Amino acid sequence: MRDLLEVNPIIGAIKNDECIHRVIKSDCEIVFLLSGDIITLKDRVNLLHKHNKKVFVHIDMITGISTNPIIIDYLKKESNIDGIITTKANIVKRAVELNLNVVQRFFFIDSMSLENAIESLRKVKPQAIEIMPGILPKVIKRINKEFSNIPIICGGLIDEKEEIIKVLSYGAMAVSTSKYEIW
Repeated sequence: MRDLLEVNPIIGAIKNDECIHRVIKSDCEIVFLLSGDIITLKDRVNLLHKHNKKVFVHIDMITGISTNPIIIDYLKKESNIDGIITTKANIVKRAVELNLNVVQRFFFIDSMSLENAIESLRKVKPQAIEIMPGILPKVIKRINKEFSNIPIICGGLIDEKEEIIKVLSYGAMAVSTSKYEIW
């Protein structure tokens, strides 16, 4: 995962069908699929794969997907995804057991949410984490210090090139953004 992010520091975050068509034409090689449903998921993943995109599905946001860890077994077998994104530690644990790439997403609103994230990361070891919102230098530096072996992706409220440069300088390896103008 680290190698993939080093070569691809900007990740296309896809919210709708229009964004799918835009990311297909972009230089982004990694895509975070943030919408859809279980019926159309396989077709969307196949379309993105056809255009040489690595697809990470945010399973917390896909309609019809349960929070039961068995969903990971199903998605790995039936959808040919490259990885998942989730906020749920039990889902991270199952994805790691199945050797599926997983990005664990954390929302930081106060010091307690930071401490909870650190405790979770001590228990389950995702291949990468995503910090939301991604413009938190103090959080990026602290997580990077405690877990330097886990790549950090920053997402949320990042919509300018200068912000990408800043968060990368704080220790993030990549940025996910739905702002297609900077893909």
